[in-house]
Order: sequence, then C-alpha cells, then structure tokens
Amino acid sequence: MNNEQQQQNILQGIIQQLGGNKFAAMTGATFMSDGNTLITKFKGSRVANIMYITLDPSDTYTVRFCKYRGLNVKEIKNMSGIYSGMLCPIFEKTTGLKTSL
Repeated sequence: MNNEQQQQNILQGIIQQLGGNKFAAMTGATFMSDGNTLITKFKGSRVANIMYITLDPSDTYTVRFCKYRGLNVKEIKNMSGIYSGMLCPIFEKTTGLKTSL
C-alpha cells in the first residue's frame, strides 16, 4: 500500500469515527483533505464552521475549530491528545450541533 492510499484509509477512518453519512446529514458537513488532515466544513453553528482533524504520531488527534467569515479566520479551539471516542462529544460541545438522532 502506498502513502496516498494509507492517507485515504486514515481519512476514511476519521470520517467513520465521526459517524460517516449520519454525521454529514446532521451537520451539512463536507469533507476535504490536506495530507494527513481531514478538513470538515459544516453549517448551523454560530461558534465555528470548520474543523481540522490531524492524526498525530501517538495515534491521537489534534482538533482545531475555526470560524471563517469572508477573509477573516478566527481560531476558536485547539486541542491535542484527543482519542477517537472523544471526537463526537467534543464536536457537539464546541459547536452545539448534534451528530446523531
């Protein structure tokens, strides 16, 4: 397996840990990638509208929430050492959006 396929598998795994299609349907999320980072744009939150999830060498994640408005970018929250089971609760607490019914 080459490096690009490995990155795709990592990014697909992160999407599944978030809830996959259910997460996308509940939040209006779209997914992009930048190397080892999953970029998730979503709608409906007044706090943030984009989230970056990066897999760290320690098999934990670094998660950043930002608010984009025009050309202005404001970082809302930056956390590291996040385990996969913490992704949805952190997303829900930070944005106020539900990830499932």
